[in-house]
Formats: sequence, structure tokens, C-alpha cells
Amino acid sequence: MIALLNSPLLDIKTIKVEGADVVSAATVKQLVGLKDQHVMLADLEAARQRVATLPMVKEATVVRDWPNGIKVVIVERTPWGRWRANNTVWAIDSEGVILEGLAPSFDGPIVTQVSALPAIQAGVVVDTKAVDMAAELHRRGAPLPLPGILAYEWSLGDGLVVVTEHGRIIFGDANGFDYKYAVWDLLEHEAQRRGEPLLLADLRFGLRPRVEIGLNVGRGVRIHDHTAASVSE
Repeated sequence: MIALLNSPLLDIKTIKVEGADVVSAATVKQLVGLKDQHVMLADLEAARQRVATLPMVKEATVVRDWPNGIKVVIVERTPWGRWRANNTVWAIDSEGVILEGLAPSFDGPIVTQVSALPAIQAGVVVDTKAVDMAAELHRRGAPLPLPGILAYEWSLGDGLVVVTEHGRIIFGDANGFDYKYAVWDLLEHEAQRRGEPLLLADLRFGLRPRVEIGLNVGRGVRIHDHTAASVSE
């Protein structure tokens, strides 16, 4: 064993990289940084962690490639959704990581960030739940043919906001999504019954959504039973 540990024949001479299509293999090798170290003593976990810091790397594995090599296998992040910030449409992966150097997916809606934070750059993580909700709303459509959905916005304060032809529907986070959609449906029908536009519906407050219908700004609406379309003021 001592002879093996002292043998220069086991010093690392080659580093192979697999799975790097967008990520630079040269950059990966540089981050591994184990050249000329003994293959049995090299800290492979530390090398793996360094490679994993690259924004485009989703997973990384570093193993010995006997007798004197190292093999790095990476799984790159792939476009999954679209996120607009600072007049740029970014690709994001399924974990919400902002990707650089890849074209955004052309499927599904774009979520536009309207708050300054988080500052968007490669590697930053955004709200994937907002993208999921926007995709589901895009699939379902608005409760009524009119007003239609114009855009999806996101901010730290409000979460996801649906911009319609008449106003703004604030969903916030993904909790109670189906209930919130049912309340939106109820409120659009109530606005239609009154012959006035639904200007604002803040659905984050359960049975007490903040609602503005037509000129009746700020008038409270209580939802008794969304399944029975029961509304009172």
C-alpha cells in the first residue's frame, strides 16, 4: 500500500469530461484542479462541489478513472420556461435557475418580473411556482371569454398577477390555486351581472378578497360559497 501511495504512476494525468455541451470542458477541467495529485488521495468531493458552482451545471459526478485519471460527468440545465426582466427574456430551467447562453423555450407564457429584486443574472433562482401557475392559467384561460388574459406579472410583494383586458387579478403564491381560480370565476360573473368591469381582485385573503368592480372602488365582497356562486357586500 505504501508503495502505491508513493508511486508517480498513480499521479493524475488525464481529466475526462462527459455531458458538456454548453458548459466549457476546459472550464470544468480547470475547476477540478487535481492534475498531478495522487489518484487515491485526491479530494473528489471538493472537486465536484467546485464544478457544481457553474450556473449551467445541474448535477456533477467526479470519479477515479484508473490508473491515473479522473472522469467528470455533468448534467446540464435545460430550458423549461421563460422569465422576462430588464427588457430581456431569459430561459429558466425546471428549478427556476436563470440560464445564460440558451434560447428560451417557445412553449407557454412569459412571466414578467416587475420588482427590482431579485437582481437577474445567470444562476439566480426565480419563482418556478409562478411559472407553473401561469402555464396552468394559460391552459385554462380566463373564466369568461371577455375579458381575456393579456399578461402575467410577478413581484416580491404581490407574487403572480394576471393582467386582463379590464384589470388585475392577484393570485400571490400557489396555495389554494383552484379555490382562487373559482373565486375569480365567481367575481367575473358578478361583474358581468352588474354590467361593470372587474378592475381588481386580490385573491390572497380567502373569503375576504379585495375587489374593485366598476366605480365601486374598494367595496368589500364576502365569498360565502364559491361553489354556489354566492356573493355579498
